[in-house]
Amino acid sequence: MAKTFDVAGIGFGPANIALAALFDEEGLYPNAVFLDKSHNPVWQQEMLFENALDIHSNIQNIPHRDLATLRSPRSKYTFMNYLHSTGKLLSHLNMDLLMPMRPDFAAYVGWVAEQLSGNLQTGCGVERITMLDEAHQHVYRIDMQSGDPVFARHVVVGTGREPYIPPAFDKLTASGRVFHLSRYNSAHKALLNKGARKFAVVGSSQSAVEILLHLSKHEPRLELHSFIRRFAFPLKDTNPFMSEIYFPSFTEMYFEAGKELKGRIDRDVYRTNYGACDMDVLEELYRQLYYDRMHGVNRITINRLTDILAAEEAAEGVRLTVRDGETGETRSEVFDGVVLATGFRNIGSDSRSVRVPGILEGVQAQLALDEEGCVQVDRSYRAQLQPKYASAGALVLNGLCEATHGMGDAGSLSLLAPRAQTIANALLQLDHDSHAGLASGVAAQ
Repeated sequence: MAKTFDVAGIGFGPANIALAALFDEEGLYPNAVFLDKSHNPVWQQEMLFENALDIHSNIQNIPHRDLATLRSPRSKYTFMNYLHSTGKLLSHLNMDLLMPMRPDFAAYVGWVAEQLSGNLQTGCGVERITMLDEAHQHVYRIDMQSGDPVFARHVVVGTGREPYIPPAFDKLTASGRVFHLSRYNSAHKALLNKGARKFAVVGSSQSAVEILLHLSKHEPRLELHSFIRRFAFPLKDTNPFMSEIYFPSFTEMYFEAGKELKGRIDRDVYRTNYGACDMDVLEELYRQLYYDRMHGVNRITINRLTDILAAEEAAEGVRLTVRDGETGETRSEVFDGVVLATGFRNIGSDSRSVRVPGILEGVQAQLALDEEGCVQVDRSYRAQLQPKYASAGALVLNGLCEATHGMGDAGSLSLLAPRAQTIANALLQLDHDSHAGLASGVAAQ
């Protein structure tokens, strides 16, 4: 068998970059490897806008909730040190920004990733993870779309959550006319190159509003239609009491809570992260609508209280059939492109969730699933295995555990650094226990 790495990280986005930064600074797992499908990983590449909107598009987070600060404020991998090292610190402070611009934070993530590239293999699209019984040590095998497999004792999955595609659209994404926001830049540009002039944007999230703004400013000739089920775009809840959901102490409490209490908390904190927008983008969109009316144009139509009943391919585009909640009327309209700003799938048994992430299908037989068939995760983000695989290394879900750990695992940057510390501590403890077990076994013989 080829070389076995101590740790293999799948995906090299912020979650696993934060872990790699910790390994580097604390001298842990020097032979760890991180695998990313992109040849040049860029954070949120499909949602980095050009031109004016970049100054309105921020990370919806304070700069100190970065890849390292909450773990070690003296770390060389903090956002502040990035600004200092690149000669931008004073200018950045002079702008008095509460939240960094998204392109600036993307550059920071890339700056950290570049320093850790010695442990990175790019162009590695992972197809399957399986478990091998190597003398009962249960090594993981990671098969690629091309190239040789990688073997590792521990695997940390940091690929991000799977896009949620509403049922009405799940058979249309192959056409290229219907696409999730996670493919926004490449997909909408391809349609524009084919002469697209009429787009629908589905959803009421921050991303939905940003996409409306970007399309309206970058392509002023477009006709845009927003479809939301609510009366209006909701404001994100950013009050400091609610923001304590991004404290490690909240994660601890949430993990220990029962199903009923978790549900109660989820309802309370929903607007801190889901289907809600920051005030700056809401005001910008409202000003854009006012400006258009002032000049006698109607480039953006907000279809509120509207349900999408069906979507189908038509010769000239995508036909949406919708119902107006105010009038009860049903109508159909054809669009050149449809952008789905509809969020991502968590682990769970409801229709919006996934019981076992697709990347774990190859080890599903080894997983200890709950009564609903969902993967179970412990406090240190380890997927639970059946007892007969107790000697196996850790299979860690880094950033996929909202159902068990709360909003800090809902695609948020807020707890990247503390979570990396928790994962590293768990790997070290597992290795210590494993070595102690081997030593005691030898002594008994």
